[in-house]
Amino acid sequence: MGDATHDHGVGSPIPIRAIAATAVALIAIVGGLYVRSALSEDRAREEIVIATGVETGTYHALGEVLARILEDEGIVESADVRPTNGSVQNMELVGSAGSGVDLAFVQSDTPPRSGTRVIARLYDEVLHILVSKVHANEIRTIFDLRGRRVSLGSKGSGTRQLSERVLAHFGLVVGEDLSLPPEELAAGLADGSVEAAFVLTAIPSRQIAELAANDVIRFLPLGDGQHYGGEADALALVYPSIRSTTIPRGTYSRLPLKPVRTINVSAMLIARRTLDETLVRDITSAVFEYRAAATGLDGADLSVARKIREDYRPSETVMPFHRGAIAYYNREEPGFFVKYAEALSLGLTLAVMLYSGSIAFREWMRRRMKNRIDAYLLEVDRQTTDLASLDLEQLIAHRDALDEVRHRAFSDLVNERLLADESFTIFQNHLRDEFAAIEARITEKMDQVERPS
Repeated sequence: MGDATHDHGVGSPIPIRAIAATAVALIAIVGGLYVRSALSEDRAREEIVIATGVETGTYHALGEVLARILEDEGIVESADVRPTNGSVQNMELVGSAGSGVDLAFVQSDTPPRSGTRVIARLYDEVLHILVSKVHANEIRTIFDLRGRRVSLGSKGSGTRQLSERVLAHFGLVVGEDLSLPPEELAAGLADGSVEAAFVLTAIPSRQIAELAANDVIRFLPLGDGQHYGGEADALALVYPSIRSTTIPRGTYSRLPLKPVRTINVSAMLIARRTLDETLVRDITSAVFEYRAAATGLDGADLSVARKIREDYRPSETVMPFHRGAIAYYNREEPGFFVKYAEALSLGLTLAVMLYSGSIAFREWMRRRMKNRIDAYLLEVDRQTTDLASLDLEQLIAHRDALDEVRHRAFSDLVNERLLADESFTIFQNHLRDEFAAIEARITEKMDQVERPS
């Protein structure tokens, strides 16, 4: 009987627990993948802050549309749009760890900060140098701005940065450096109190279209619009982020009266370097996928939004592209082990913990079974102690009790409360010997009863 138990492995719990531990580990890994996916989604659906520009400008209008798209598409839980003075301030905000700003619109010629990365080049912004019609006969070239009352853009804006760079390049100092909001600038150009103004904006510009419609401005060129070699081309050679361009004749109603040579830079969307790569990839995708559905925009702003095209030219930007944006442009899908590295790590950790736990549990069960088999051995000893002093009736009672111990032990073996191991073999042998001893004693007593006096 004992040999049969060993041959069939009756009562051994190890295979069942090993299978169970493996199944639980697999469930843990799958659960880890799900949890990681859920956590990643929650992490992506956080609140982000977008720095734009003045509330009347294109940057701000585009920022509000972007925020709405990111929320509507479930890419972020909420997007807060923060008005600013423009590119220079935006670059500082994104580059400062404690500012709380995640995304921003800037010009491509804005000096970069170390903590910033490019998401997308959006569209071209063209420098419009406007002259009040009152002073148009006096101001015909860029050099005629010397000593004049000129609006160079608000402090912290990309317009001011570029206008100061242009003036410095040609060694010009204006008479009065003005920084005016759009309404005051328009009034000043109309009455001549502002003699000229630098306005950096996409074409078409609603602000400039209104000034042209009121016939209060003229356009100041940076060189001859028909020939290479003027001031615009010189600036493009000196500054890699600047390109020469032309405002075509009649772009704004009937103005300009002839093509105007000028310069342009690119409007860019930038991000914190540490912003989650998956989130940035989704943002980049949203910028281009929904550019034609820029709900909430109209007129010039809508025209600008629809000009946005993929323009991935890393060699022409002043800062690196964000890894998440690069993944979008290259249409990279992260590999399984990269995408689920954290989940796999979690799953393996759980599997190791479960395996260690199963070993500890098995050891505990082994000790428990050892204690149980020891108890049975003690019970056998108790039933067979001092057989010589027992009469026939007591011997039969002890034999029945011993048989009950055997039945209980084998019941525990079948129900996996005992292991069919060396301890059980010792128990079987001891039980067999004690049965033989008590049977011999019973036979002896019966012979004594039957033997005649």
